[in-house]
Amino acid sequence: MEPLRRMRLMAVQLALTLTVAAGGVAFLFDKTVALGLLMGGVAGVVAFWIVAVWTEKLATRSKRGVYFLTVRWSLIRLGIYAVTLWRAYLLDRETMRGLFAAAVGLFIIRLVVVFLGLTGLDLKQGE
Repeated sequence: MEPLRRMRLMAVQLALTLTVAAGGVAFLFDKTVALGLLMGGVAGVVAFWIVAVWTEKLATRSKRGVYFLTVRWSLIRLGIYAVTLWRAYLLDRETMRGLFAAAVGLFIIRLVVVFLGLTGLDLKQGE
């Protein structure tokens, strides 16, 4: 379980760093885009954290318990995404720049996880 925890922590650190950096750069050009990007990035990290923690806990559960928890936490994750995208939409209803920026922010954690998977950077840090 230690490699999973190490990967989870590194993914969250990298994703939050990228989110803040991207939000800072976006703030120089458009406040709405920066807020949407930050909201999406943080929501993506929170949803990833929830799924990663419960994945570790599912390893010790029965088959029936795994199915129930998988469905429940998937719905919670999708709920986090929906609330974030709805709130980002309310930032700018005409051009929807906040909504599009939040959608991009949601993908930051996914890009970080793919990066860690391809490079194995989290595994090298544990050595």
